[in-house]
Amino acid sequence: MKRCLMLTILASTLLFPCWSIVQAQPIENELYLITPVSKDVHDPVLKAFAEYAKKKWNIDVKTSAIPKGTPVAYGQILEWKGSPQADIFWGGEGILFDDLAAQGLLEKVQLPQPVWDEIPASIGKPVALPIKDPNKFWVGTMLEPYGIIYQPKLLKRLGVEIKDWNDLLDPKLKGQIAQCTPDRSSSSHATCEVILQTYGWEKGWEWLTKLAANT
Repeated sequence: MKRCLMLTILASTLLFPCWSIVQAQPIENELYLITPVSKDVHDPVLKAFAEYAKKKWNIDVKTSAIPKGTPVAYGQILEWKGSPQADIFWGGEGILFDDLAAQGLLEKVQLPQPVWDEIPASIGKPVALPIKDPNKFWVGTMLEPYGIIYQPKLLKRLGVEIKDWNDLLDPKLKGQIAQCTPDRSSSSHATCEVILQTYGWEKGWEWLTKLAANT
């Protein structure tokens, strides 16, 4: 392919119809993802697609995934300069997809119009989150949880209770917090954006600096 097809992890829609053939075209027997999606999610999906292709087209499809965080995957696609080594970029942020589309590095999603029309344009309140691109360069495929994971026994030993994000700034947690750098994870990047938008530029960076001190 000259360009990548983009599937973002935003909402529970269909993955496989993206491969419905609008016009008669040769069916390739290889499918490669570049994705930040965890192995325990993308492996079953690739297996299911291979089974689907065998049943629908009687073709044995070789599938594989290149695991990379969203910003890293985005950078890799830029480096490919229109000659990608993957067919689909699955996961990430719509703003990155919009940028890649503007650079001519994406193929449009090929979904039958009735299926496309059934996918809501956005989800959530009070600020709606887009689920699909009006220009059809990307579409949401699933919801994933996002939050704080902690070890209750460790917190009990440290005398710390976690009820909200501010509790992560407790000095008792110094050296006990693990997080990915925002230049390698879109989730970490989103966290920084939320904090800065919530507290403002100066107080937001003060908050993030305190978190970094515990990391």
